[in-house]
Amino acid sequence: MSFKHLIVESWSITVHKQRGFTLIELLVVIAIIALLMGILMPALQRVRKQARTVYCLSSLKQIGIAMTAYAFENDDFIPRALDHKVKWLLVFMPYLGNEYRDSEDYREVDIYQCPSFPRNGIGANGHSNAEQTVDYVVNAWDMKDPGLSNGNEGNQQDEPSKLGNIKSPALRIYMADNEAGEWRPIVRDRYELDDMSRFNILDVWSSTHLPASDGTTGVGNLHRRVARSRHRGDGCNNLFFDGHADWLHKDKNTSRYWCGDELP
Repeated sequence: MSFKHLIVESWSITVHKQRGFTLIELLVVIAIIALLMGILMPALQRVRKQARTVYCLSSLKQIGIAMTAYAFENDDFIPRALDHKVKWLLVFMPYLGNEYRDSEDYREVDIYQCPSFPRNGIGANGHSNAEQTVDYVVNAWDMKDPGLSNGNEGNQQDEPSKLGNIKSPALRIYMADNEAGEWRPIVRDRYELDDMSRFNILDVWSSTHLPASDGTTGVGNLHRRVARSRHRGDGCNNLFFDGHADWLHKDKNTSRYWCGDELP
C-alpha cells in the first residue's frame, strides 16, 4: 500500500471516529436529563423550604435575644400590644447588633422579614402581599383575665409586662408568623404601622385570631391573625417568652400557649 493510500485511509478512520451524535442519541440524553431533573427538583424544593424554615427560626431566636436584652435594661418590662407607644418592632432594633443600633427605619431589619411569608397574592384594601413589612404578630393577651368566655373570646392587654411575671415562659408564645390573606392589612411603612396599630389588628388576644380559627372576615377585628400554614404544612413558627423558637401544628397552637387557659 502506497503512502498516499495510508494517508487517505487514516483520514477516513479519523472522520468516522469524530462523527456527531445521532438524533436518537440526543433524544435519549435529553430524556435522561429530564428524568433526573424530575427526580431532583422535589428534593431541591424541600431543601429550600427547610432552609427558609431554619432562617425564620433563627430570626425569631435573635428577636428573642433582643427581647431579653431589652427587658434587662428596662426593669424587666417587655412590649406587648403594638397599639401601645412601646412597639417591639422599634424598641428591639438597638439590641439586634451593631448593624441596626442606629437605624431609624424598622424596614431595614432583615430578620423582621420571614422568607416564607407569601409575597404573592393580595391583602386588605387591594395592597400586594409583597409590600408587607410586618411578618410577625405579637401576644397581647391579658393572662390575668383571658376572657375566653366573653363575646370576643379573649381580652387584650395594652401595657408592657414584666418578663419575670410570665408563668411557664417556655410554654407561652410571644410572637408568631403573621397570616396572609385578603382580610389581613398590609403595613408598608411607619405611618401605616402607627395607623394599623390603633385598630389592634397586629396583636393576638382572642381565640378567633389563632390558626385553627376559620375567621377570614370575622366581626370587627376578630379574624385569623396567626398563620395557619407556613413553613411545613398546617402550622407556623413561634417565639416563646423564654427565647426559644419552634414550629407548632395549627391544632396544637391553642389559647393555652397564648394565655395559659383553654376555651371552656
